[in-house]
Amino acid sequence: MHREVFTFLLAFLLSVLAIEPLKRYQKRRRIGQYIREEGPDLHNYKTGTPTAAGIVFIPIALTVASIFAFRAEILIVVIAGILFGLIGLVDDISKIVKRNASGLSGKRKLALQLVSAAFIVFLIQLVNPHTHIEIPFLGKIGLGFAYYPISALIIAGMSNAVNLTDGVDGLAASVYIFSLTPMLALPVWQNGLIAPISGALAGFLWYNWFPASIFMGDTGSLSLGGIMAVIFALDGREGFLIFFGLMFLVEMFSVIIQVFSFKVFGRRVFKMSPIHHHFELSNWKESKIAFRFSLIAFIGAVFGLLSW
Repeated sequence: MHREVFTFLLAFLLSVLAIEPLKRYQKRRRIGQYIREEGPDLHNYKTGTPTAAGIVFIPIALTVASIFAFRAEILIVVIAGILFGLIGLVDDISKIVKRNASGLSGKRKLALQLVSAAFIVFLIQLVNPHTHIEIPFLGKIGLGFAYYPISALIIAGMSNAVNLTDGVDGLAASVYIFSLTPMLALPVWQNGLIAPISGALAGFLWYNWFPASIFMGDTGSLSLGGIMAVIFALDGREGFLIFFGLMFLVEMFSVIIQVFSFKVFGRRVFKMSPIHHHFELSNWKESKIAFRFSLIAFIGAVFGLLSW
């Protein structure tokens, strides 16, 4: 536990110190986030806010983890973080160059995510060969060859889920921290990663809590989602994302439900999706959304501990 406390504090301090110059550089160069036109009008004032802080806090977290808790599993998570982070970085740069929020097309982004996820599944099989998924309270379910595409879909899906959650100030980072830090109560190898990642995210929240002065960008959100999924996939515990990734899954499925309902029935279930926008349009303040979603994430994680 001493190592986890130290790496959390170290990553936090480095993140706070490193994000500030990135923020100032973008302000000087007038580089910033472009807000999607289909998003709520409440967000228009955020146009121009510095972005892509993930380019700072992700390398900090992964470097600290590699130095103080290195093992083969950590290396695979680092590779996953880099691959998905690069996809996000290309997307962020594309938005800045195009001067709009479109970035990479959805199909191209998904294709890159699936290819990256498939490569990560291949690496996982080199370290811990298995074709099962463990479901909380139910045990292991053997899937045979079907495990490989299913695991890749889960990894790519969780990357998108965190990306979709990154929609209001402080939300994705705080939900991520409260989703994973309860695992520090368990004597598992994942703690060597969870502590520095949570610390780096806490440092990012120093600037990202409402009103945010910088965003993580797709560089951060896609990487964080991939990292979270791989942390569980390495042990065949993807099923535990039901609890430890609860709010991210709620966000993702709110989009799926909204799109399905509109295309099939011609009506919307929510005022806007992802679901945090529904509550925003219901006059919830961004800080209230971030706090309550994080609390639910923490409760989900506690159930995850009980089922471990």
